[in-house]
Amino acid sequence: MRLALLHFNLSSGPQEANLALLRRAFALAAAEGADWIITPEMALQGYFFAEKTETLNIDIQPEQLLAPINRLIARYRLTLFLGCAEQDAATGNYYNSCLVIGPAGSVLGRQRKTRSHKMGPESWVTEGDKLEPVSCPGMKAGILVCADSWFVDKARTLKDKGAEVLVAPAAWPPGEHGPGDCWERCSHATGLPVWVCNQTGNQEKLDLSQAQSVVVDGGKTLFSYSGLQQAVLLFDWDNHRRSVVSKQFKVIEVK
Repeated sequence: MRLALLHFNLSSGPQEANLALLRRAFALAAAEGADWIITPEMALQGYFFAEKTETLNIDIQPEQLLAPINRLIARYRLTLFLGCAEQDAATGNYYNSCLVIGPAGSVLGRQRKTRSHKMGPESWVTEGDKLEPVSCPGMKAGILVCADSWFVDKARTLKDKGAEVLVAPAAWPPGEHGPGDCWERCSHATGLPVWVCNQTGNQEKLDLSQAQSVVVDGGKTLFSYSGLQQAVLLFDWDNHRRSVVSKQFKVIEVK
């Protein structure tokens, strides 16, 4: 199977601009034979969206504006991991989530970020209290939204519940409070591959220009990508042998 990581500048939004860019990227990834597409954390609205509005308005997902995305996913028979903010229909709480949309264009599952600093750009976030893998075409995916992957016990929980891969949508640059070797630790502790889709962009509060999207297996980073240039990052996975086929990303730059 072929994976596409969207290493894009999405953190500033607005949602309409992000949606337009994502739709272009989905079509491009599909043309390259992608089966799964993984976006960064908060790819839909943008990580800093709450600091750019006086009135916070977060919808129940999938919202109506995602209908063209769902149709596009169904047209190309893709599986999409979409980082987004969402409102819980029952409680009204807001979550930093990853929505999994399957080849029929319907939601297969979701994972809500369980560990947030709940300040600044995440001041609106309610922490999720569940970790459950999502059954996807090809394999079962455990999702660790950004800083959730710091905690190896969360990776172990997902492995114990049947996860065959760990997917990490992120907005996490290197540095003093960066990820360090957490993705390698999660892989080493579970024996699972870890696929990290980070993002780029130079913000006054969070410089993402050197944030890394990485493929980890066997507790080691096999290859990575960083820099200001937006790109669709493609690599191949052998589902039968449970191993990475590619030696590096196929990088398709997106202006």
